[in-house]
Amino acid sequence: MLNLPATPQISRKALVVDDNPLSRVLLASLLMQRGFVVTEDQSAESALDKLAASSYDLVVLDILLSKMSGIELCHIIRDELGLVDLPVLAYTAHGDLTTVAHMRMAGFNDFLFKPLDARVLDCILDEVVRH
Repeated sequence: MLNLPATPQISRKALVVDDNPLSRVLLASLLMQRGFVVTEDQSAESALDKLAASSYDLVVLDILLSKMSGIELCHIIRDELGLVDLPVLAYTAHGDLTTVAHMRMAGFNDFLFKPLDARVLDCILDEVVRH
């Protein structure tokens, strides 16, 4: 039996944007447990700077951010930054039909609803990131 060196696993990078520190840390922790290197941010404006400076494999946006909504931020990511293939997930407690319709029109790939269910997160990651 040969002892070959382990193939290094490529880390995926995620950006989590939520102005609620508890929600942000919870999601970041769950993503780290799934092998992501996570960058956290609390505002849409500084998240845009991070997106312009670095590449990510996943972005998760809270919908109700303080100055700019996650929906507006997703529009900018898609239209102005041209990141049309970047998986972007909404992270929200608002699952009403109107809000979901606005999120779909903004270009979100999928939705995580608070309180977060780790099994749902795994299913969504399998669908939008790990393909």
